[in-house]
Amino acid sequence: MRSFNIRIGGEAGQGLVSIGNILLEAIAREGWYLFANQDYESRIRGGHNYFQIRLADEPVRAIQHGVDLLVALDKATVNLHWQELTQSGHIIYDPRVVDALPEDMKDSGRLIPISFEKVVEELGQPKVMANAVAAGAIWALLSDDITVLQDILAEMFISKGEAVVEGNRQVAQAGFDIVRNHIGAEVPKPPKPTEKRPRMLLKGNEALPLGALAAGVRFMSAYPMTPSTGVTEFIAGHAEECGVVMEQAEDEISAINMIIGAAYTGVRAMTATSGGGFALMTEALGLAGAAEIPVVIIDAQRPGPSTGLPTRTEQGDLLYAVAGSSGDFPKAVLAPGDPEEAFYLVAHAFNLAEEYQMPVIVMSDQHLADSHVVVDLLDLNRIEHRRGLVAQGDEAGPDYVRYRFTEDGISPRLYPGFGEGLVVSAGDEHDEQGHLIEDAETRTLMMEKRMAKLEKAAREVLEPVLCGVTEDPDFVLIGWGSTKGAIKEAVEILNRDSGRVMGVHLPQVYPLPQNLDKILNLPARKYIIESNYTGQLERLIASEFAWKPDGSVRRYDGRPMDPEYILAKLEGGIRRGK
Repeated sequence: MRSFNIRIGGEAGQGLVSIGNILLEAIAREGWYLFANQDYESRIRGGHNYFQIRLADEPVRAIQHGVDLLVALDKATVNLHWQELTQSGHIIYDPRVVDALPEDMKDSGRLIPISFEKVVEELGQPKVMANAVAAGAIWALLSDDITVLQDILAEMFISKGEAVVEGNRQVAQAGFDIVRNHIGAEVPKPPKPTEKRPRMLLKGNEALPLGALAAGVRFMSAYPMTPSTGVTEFIAGHAEECGVVMEQAEDEISAINMIIGAAYTGVRAMTATSGGGFALMTEALGLAGAAEIPVVIIDAQRPGPSTGLPTRTEQGDLLYAVAGSSGDFPKAVLAPGDPEEAFYLVAHAFNLAEEYQMPVIVMSDQHLADSHVVVDLLDLNRIEHRRGLVAQGDEAGPDYVRYRFTEDGISPRLYPGFGEGLVVSAGDEHDEQGHLIEDAETRTLMMEKRMAKLEKAAREVLEPVLCGVTEDPDFVLIGWGSTKGAIKEAVEILNRDSGRVMGVHLPQVYPLPQNLDKILNLPARKYIIESNYTGQLERLIASEFAWKPDGSVRRYDGRPMDPEYILAKLEGGIRRGK
């Protein structure tokens, strides 16, 4: 695999995201694979932010150290990132704002000055088009042909009129020409694009709601909270055409109670939040568990405690999701590792929720939510709609019993108004009819009924996803959620160095797959990779299997896990054979 890494840095409000989005569309259409993520501060303007794009000739799912092209919209970008440049790396900078340059690079020929606003002014265009100048300048280091970029600009601005389209094309061409004339034959060589075929540019906060829409969600209620807000915005933006009722609640407590009410009537319903909002939802989560009402909750994690780092990433909510709310009740916790998997797992979450009449929590995080990848077209034929056990015929008659005791604990559901039976739901402990009780015998039977569903669900858990050497490995790296891509690439690097390493990704972390013990008992050294301080997956596995790994890699600085970070932490163990 060959990669080319672009980092665009500046202050919030300077348009670096606009530049990045223009490039993402063009890169994907040209035939490259890519992985892109944004590092941004929790402020509307100012601060230091950067947008990073890694393009490659094979699928990539993680960021990579080393920068081949640094685009500086402010001087902080040069000061903070120039030392990460590769030996052939170039810096495109605006001399109006960058007044200090690395001495080591001044005579290298790798500095490309462009005053983006001056180019626009000279062409008689508005300053807002400076982003198109930057996009054209960057494209000059990727391709000899600017046609794809010009097409993207036309599509993005066609609604604003032909004059705006032509203006953006003109200034992008100017930026392209300046760079090509400056560097001459000394053009960095990115990998060649692969065969052009229909693919999708997708990020986590698009994949999650797309999966929900494919699964037939009809009601969503949420209160905005970074980094989950993109899910809410996506559903809201497509609500009318997809027949979804989207309600922005006054707070997270209202949001989850609304979806419980919708799901009670038989509607597929969901909410999305982050850790602080999930904390507010936990009492109602217990209500869904006690009343056996199927709901789906997306928890897009960010570093805590409290407000923490709103725009950074972490995997700090796992144990809270597993043990959240009071008392014991069945639930499932899923943990997609990339946008493509997120699409299919959210659809699976709705099936699990209705089959077992329980809450299902889908763990995302800022890294997954905001990262872009190029994937093959999503396959809607893989999406099943399983509504679970529904009362029909005589079962739905006047003698209907909502919480009828069954061997596997799953009672037939009756949607209110779709039969003669009375549907009674209760958050207090209750009997089969849903009437409140106090006696110990019924309490015991009802607890055993509910938890029988969890025992059945535990036998049908999603299998671990393996990569690398899957037969007789010497080392095993185990992770969950958004560490998936970083672990996979770390495994590939180690195996290229003649290692025998297997990677294990857990798409479902509760209940844990029972056959995980086969992996845990392999005669190999095993490491848990996760983005939190306390080793939450490690603790969860230990509680289930009484097992301890040989070591761990934990990251909790708010930045995403990446292959180089894993390799650096494991350097003394795997590479030295310890």
